[in-house]
Amino acid sequence: MVRVVNPSTRRYRSQVRAEQAQDTRRRILEAATRLFVANGYAGTTVSAVAAEAGVVPETIYGTLGGKRGLLEGVIDTTIVAYRGPLLDAEHELSGRRAEIDGLATAQERLHAWCGFACDVLAHTSPIHALIRGAADSEPFAVELRERLLQERLADITESMRRHAAGYLRKGLTIEQAGERACALMSPEMHHLLTVGFGWTPDQHRQWLCQLLVGELLGPA
Repeated sequence: MVRVVNPSTRRYRSQVRAEQAQDTRRRILEAATRLFVANGYAGTTVSAVAAEAGVVPETIYGTLGGKRGLLEGVIDTTIVAYRGPLLDAEHELSGRRAEIDGLATAQERLHAWCGFACDVLAHTSPIHALIRGAADSEPFAVELRERLLQERLADITESMRRHAAGYLRKGLTIEQAGERACALMSPEMHHLLTVGFGWTPDQHRQWLCQLLVGELLGPA
């Protein structure tokens, strides 16, 4: 006798499997993030990530394709996830984007945006350091680093257009403002000040926001 499977039961089982797979991927990427940040790209193995996540190495190869896939997955869940709210209206972060848009002057908007961007940078800077380390031995990481730089420049330039267009220092274009902001807000600069010099996040934020507003908008 043929056993008829209820379609709703089949859908439920499929949903459960999808949720289990998503949870496994999340645990793998969280483990990879911890080990990459602690040990660097070269010092982290797929086997170590698997052990940390409580899976077998074959699961990582089947899910993410190996060590390179782990790094790209970590980037997606950190840099891309945190950068999105800067521009994407569908991913507002605690209403910060709307608050910035509602400020009256370019000085206020640019200062608030810079503070927002510093918060994002504090979360993503360790991953940028990881990519720089990987670039020493992995050609794909060099290309990845360049792509992220161009994406970051495009994001920042668009933010300059959004918050400071028409108010920039005389003779300064939006594109030039984007390049200067991108340089000042680079992960490398953040790492130097907060790790190399031991600045606190508040020291970094205050210095950078004051410098950025003065450099791009000139005297109030």
